[in-house]
Amino acid sequence: MNIGIHELGHGHPTFIIAEACSNIMLHLDRLDVFVEAVANTGADALKVQLFKAEHFPEAEWESKRKVEFPRNLIGEFANLCHKHNLLWGASVFDDEAVDLCVDHEADFLKLATREWKNEPLLRKCLDTKLQLIRSYDWTQGDFHAGIYGGVYDNVIHMACIPQYPAFNFTVPNVYKLDDYPESVLWGWSSHSPDTLDVLLAVSRGAAVVEKHVRGSFYDYESGWSLSFDEFKKMVGDIRRVEAMR
Repeated sequence: MNIGIHELGHGHPTFIIAEACSNIMLHLDRLDVFVEAVANTGADALKVQLFKAEHFPEAEWESKRKVEFPRNLIGEFANLCHKHNLLWGASVFDDEAVDLCVDHEADFLKLATREWKNEPLLRKCLDTKLQLIRSYDWTQGDFHAGIYGGVYDNVIHMACIPQYPAFNFTVPNVYKLDDYPESVLWGWSSHSPDTLDVLLAVSRGAAVVEKHVRGSFYDYESGWSLSFDEFKKMVGDIRRVEAMR
């Protein structure tokens, strides 16, 4: 399985996604600087979230509307990522977002944990033939349910703790599963305030990891995000862990 030029799976480097999340909203006036800083960390890809406030419960509309990524900027974002040798993708929440990613040649799509049962959107994503990363709530089911969450081509199931920030949890361990085939890929989406969980997931065979990145302490999701320097250190630590497996 591949994302762009990156081959995934046993014996290959972990694919590292920097999640810009809502943090990017405070840096739209210097988008090039933000993207270049992510590229300098050694990340393989940068991801944004393409939701509309109305997708969430009405009580959240006001807060979510403040952090909607402007869809008219997705072309600029895509070009900047490729300019700096980053792959790019987006968490998609509606058909329009999927079409936008296809039109601007996204390298992958992401379905958030809350979309686990959204079969129409899943089918829409699968029809694009883009690599799909599909998060699931690791606290609500066993690991088998996540990694075998549907027999689909081009899908990586990513374990997630949907808490912000996340504390006091366990990390999947495929090496405890006698029936786990190396051909089934899994990933880890981190919401912790540090990197220990990411390194543990890599040591246990995660093919893809995702971690939030921030541009400043004032960013919306700073509490569970890494600075550019911290992200760069995490990338280096991941490569060291890979060499020890």
